[in-house]
Amino acid sequence: MKKRILYLVGGMILLIVACKPVENRQEAGAVVPADQFVYTITNDATNDYILYLENKTPEVMFSWDYAWGVSRKQHDTVKMLVPGTYTVNITATTAGGIVTTTKVVTVTKSDPTAFQEPQWTLIANLAAGKTWIWDDTKPAPWGNGGYRGCTAPCWWAVSKSDLNGRGVGSDQMKFDLNGGRNLTLTAAQDPALYKGVTKGTFNLDFSVARAGWDVGKLTTTNVTVINGMQVNFSNQIENNFYILNLTADQLVLSAPEPGVTGDWGTAWFWMFKPKP
Repeated sequence: MKKRILYLVGGMILLIVACKPVENRQEAGAVVPADQFVYTITNDATNDYILYLENKTPEVMFSWDYAWGVSRKQHDTVKMLVPGTYTVNITATTAGGIVTTTKVVTVTKSDPTAFQEPQWTLIANLAAGKTWIWDDTKPAPWGNGGYRGCTAPCWWAVSKSDLNGRGVGSDQMKFDLNGGRNLTLTAAQDPALYKGVTKGTFNLDFSVARAGWDVGKLTTTNVTVINGMQVNFSNQIENNFYILNLTADQLVLSAPEPGVTGDWGTAWFWMFKPKP
């Protein structure tokens, strides 16, 4: 009986010990304020489009967003592709949390290896910028047709006057390479259609072109092209477009509806011309 009591008491002690929370907290370190950061952003003495990034702050990791890309290296060399005034956004990870700061740099020269494809000049006129509007010389600047089949609206064809009625007829968009790959959308009649997003970035990729249909892809971030939405999917904003034609005076884009992968599935077509 005594042994049984001893066993019960011993078991209760073990249970209490096992249930007692064990705390081994490590206190977070201090937040390092931005005014204590030690770093340099230096233009190359000969080619000022080359920047040297160096973080010398102890126990702080930098991420550098320099408009043309993001570097997470603490010592790096990057290129600012065209002249302009840039804001380098720094996100620093400190022991106590995230701290951000910025630094403005000026670049006066272009990277001679950048934007060698003529399409960059055709769509954006490099740093000067180029504004595009609906191509009203076409009977239907917008509409749908067969994916990888049509090269313009060939099923439901929407005229410029109908686009005016939809509230997008006088919208325009400007591509430029002034301090970044910038795309600015101006919605003259109904900005709400674009959910209030009118400024962002763009990129061109010519390595994915498929012979006989497109010449490359246009992608947009935080913005879209004029009427760049999937109307059969609650006006979902579209950010990925195939470039079917790009010349000095014509830009033709297409995007399939979500889920369409095969030939002659439903796709939408946008036809633009430069603003006079």
